Amino acid sequence: MGQGGLLTADSSPTPAAKSASGAALRVRFFSKRFVSLPLWLAGVLVLVGFSWLPLSYYRMVGWAWILLWQVGAVTLLVALWRQLRGAGSANADPNQAVGSDPKTPFYGLGYGLDWVALGLGIVVLLSALVSPFPRVALWNVSLVVTYGAVLYVYRNVVDTPGARPCQRTWLTRLRLWWGLVVVAAGTAVVSLGLWRPDGAMWASNNFLTALRNHQPLGHHNFVGGYFVLMVPLAVAAAIADRGWMRGVWIATTGLLLAALYVSGSRGAVLGLVVWLGVTWLSRLSRVNPAHRWRWGLAGLGGAIAVGLILTSNPRIRTWFSEGGLADSPTLDRWFMLRLGGNILRDRPLFGVGPGVMSRVSNLYRPLEAGAGLDHIQQLHNTPVQIAGELGLLGLGVVLVGMVLVLRLWIRLWRQPLEPTDRALLGGIGGSLLAYGVSGLTDYQLENIPIAGALLGLVVLLLALGDRYLPQAMPVGAGARQRSYLAVALWLGLLLTIWLPFTLTVAYGALADRAFYSQQLNLADTRWYKAYRLSPWDPTASAVATEALWGLDQVLGDSEAQENVRSLLLDYAQQAQQAAPNDGWFNHNLAVLHQSTDPATALPYAARAVQLMPRHHHYGYWLLGDLLLRAGESGQAIAAFTLEALVNPAALTYPHWQEEPYRAIYPAVAQATLAEYDTLLADVSPDGPGFSTLYETRALLAWWTEQPVVEVDPALLRPVVAAVLLADADLKAALEVVEHTLSLGQTSPELQLLATWLDPQAHPAVPPSQDAPPDLDALLIEESLATRSLRPWLTSIVTRPDEGYRGSLTFAYRNYQAKQITLMLTPQILQRYTLVARLNLFPAWPREFPVLDRRIEALRTTALDLPHPTHNRFRLSDLDLSTLGLSTP
Repeated sequence: MGQGGLLTADSSPTPAAKSASGAALRVRFFSKRFVSLPLWLAGVLVLVGFSWLPLSYYRMVGWAWILLWQVGAVTLLVALWRQLRGAGSANADPNQAVGSDPKTPFYGLGYGLDWVALGLGIVVLLSALVSPFPRVALWNVSLVVTYGAVLYVYRNVVDTPGARPCQRTWLTRLRLWWGLVVVAAGTAVVSLGLWRPDGAMWASNNFLTALRNHQPLGHHNFVGGYFVLMVPLAVAAAIADRGWMRGVWIATTGLLLAALYVSGSRGAVLGLVVWLGVTWLSRLSRVNPAHRWRWGLAGLGGAIAVGLILTSNPRIRTWFSEGGLADSPTLDRWFMLRLGGNILRDRPLFGVGPGVMSRVSNLYRPLEAGAGLDHIQQLHNTPVQIAGELGLLGLGVVLVGMVLVLRLWIRLWRQPLEPTDRALLGGIGGSLLAYGVSGLTDYQLENIPIAGALLGLVVLLLALGDRYLPQAMPVGAGARQRSYLAVALWLGLLLTIWLPFTLTVAYGALADRAFYSQQLNLADTRWYKAYRLSPWDPTASAVATEALWGLDQVLGDSEAQENVRSLLLDYAQQAQQAAPNDGWFNHNLAVLHQSTDPATALPYAARAVQLMPRHHHYGYWLLGDLLLRAGESGQAIAAFTLEALVNPAALTYPHWQEEPYRAIYPAVAQATLAEYDTLLADVSPDGPGFSTLYETRALLAWWTEQPVVEVDPALLRPVVAAVLLADADLKAALEVVEHTLSLGQTSPELQLLATWLDPQAHPAVPPSQDAPPDLDALLIEESLATRSLRPWLTSIVTRPDEGYRGSLTFAYRNYQAKQITLMLTPQILQRYTLVARLNLFPAWPREFPVLDRRIEALRTTALDLPHPTHNRFRLSDLDLSTLGLSTP
């Protein structure tokens, strides 16, 4: 049969062929749907699953969970790449899924927001390039840009703007709205399921023990911020729906409110209260005047009910307690505002760079913060944080974006919306308002669930805009092609940005495992690889330093100890180089070099006291010891005097009985007493801290055998008054102690002094049978036989207690950083145990501005080491030219 026969024959398919062809088309259709849709759907599901993990914020930088959210993010980026790629595919199958069809337009955000996104991207990149830590900033730039890309993905998926009906996806704005609320409900279930309450947290107003649920987002403020963001959206769903679904949304709202309550986040509660107040006022303005009084009474009753519920929360009660508005977290926020202002004074245009705050905060920390705000990673205020990291340009771009979003919301509110869409719009506005108020007390945009929820709200708003306002023009073919190439390039760049740090996190975790399996060489190899891959991250080096320090303490003099000590010094140096403004890295490095290489140690000790002017871990003692070794006795006297201002017990240490310390002790004692006289003259007798200064001055004068002026017993604690009396009249001292005990004013130090004064009448409390052996307790019991006061106080000599450093996972964004706790005590430093047990010199208040200013004045004039805020936010170096030393 010829070709013509083929053309004239009946070419219509048989029924069986039709069935097979139809089945093939359906299989091909569904297979293509399966291949394309999961890119944007699976990506968000992966991120949702990640956010439900316990302590997800920590796991974001922990092995191997870091891979999970990275896979989700890359999946979404590939989805954007596919959406853009369709424009260049001339032969694309018209039955392809949305985003790969060249006939499906690709839309920008519209409403001026694309220019905001472009401007923010440029500012973020420039801020990273001029940052003092560009590699750290670049890592955070990668997150910002990826968030922006995800916004474009879902802007072109939800309601599929501009697509034909057959091309639209099932993800409508209604389903996205419901999905966000359902995800929030799941988060609440996880949060409440992981919560472990106890009786103490309900009664305590203490920040560390009060009601504060940090699961699953990693911090109680994150948890509160997320739920206050989602509650208005859930309320809007309950208003919009009918029938049994309304009951579901009401129950969901109650669940979210319960999770918000137990978070203990006061900023989130403030946002909730403001939203409720604004909602009530807006409704009151629209109520019929004849019925307005009923709405007013309902609002008053609701306010009373909300107030009673909130005040049952111990964290909220602190606001209403005496001095509640000046508690440490609230006062810290004032200091953080000033810290942000200092950054803008120094770097007004571009700030310090995204994610760099923890690396530089010590340079900008106000002097009056005292012993607080050590190495903070955020300023607990979203606008101030943005301004500090991105400068005024970055803040300006963000504010423009907020104005455009608000403008779009107002335009939509004025449209004749369907009831469901009006409820949705009201929920969006309520969520942004509540979270905006909460955001004034915290910064949370780097948390994946919160950032994702905010992006979802913007997408919902844009979907409403497409429905009720003139549609934006789709992106042209040329711009789409360029964007497609840009996304492809960005995917390649992400590999070079994310992979090294991901491997760093992996090697750090594997090194830890190898070390505690006693495979030291393998651990060293992995720590070194982690350092080489990301030399800007101090975590692996700092963890190695701490692990090797513990090993060094148990090794005797041997070649193995020398090798360990060499590795220890190398890693400590690497940690300091990665984070040169970390006061403890500088302090620890100075201690490690203290005995073997004082010339190398001295500059690090000088930097440590500038970064931490009033820390309680003997920084000025270390500096004074090094200066004394260098033969600079005048500067050493000043350093030891500074130590006595920070830690008055330093004048009682046994080292003053030995050379070369004994030669300068009289000068240190006289200078210290003169400084305390100056402080007493600057503090009002009715002011806080005066009585502590007064008794400290009296005790130091007595201890150093300086002339003691007449002391007012009313300004002394009973234990101090008794000690001053006991040197000459034991009976009078006992009377003071017994009188205080008879009033029920007991304390461990007063009980100990009473036991020494009269062991028969006040026997020592026997230790619990379950308690482990306490060497200090045994030594104290033996010392009670000494009947003279000063010999008794000096009878037991021990090393000072080790300090503890924590929460560095927040600061250095590496899960292994939780192991960085090392705070080395200066070598050979000793103290008298009984002076500490009697609490003769209690710690100063965390904020004590008069003392901080006095320390600053002495350190500046005597050592020429001003605080960075008084030195153009830069550290100063000691003048080593007169010491015959050189800076390392």
